[in-house]
Amino acid sequence: MKELLQEFQNLFSTSDSDVGRCNMTQHRINTGNHPPIKQYPRRLPLAKKEEAERLVKEMVDNGIIEESSGPWASPIVLVKKKDG
Repeated sequence: MKELLQEFQNLFSTSDSDVGRCNMTQHRINTGNHPPIKQYPRRLPLAKKEEAERLVKEMVDNGIIEESSGPWASPIVLVKKKDG
């Protein structure tokens, strides 16, 4: 087992920001003829706002998300993990 794990270590995530990427295909969400839904941001308490900004910056820096603009929008929802 150890040999397999070592041989294929590049296939396993090593951190929360190491989510892996595949550029072999593009993903599209077919919304049919549904008009875009735009929900406005909700105010967050200062401590949560700072945490949200930190998380978004971290995801942008790691290439997990990217800035975009479009007619669809939803506010973020922070959910506390069981482990803190």
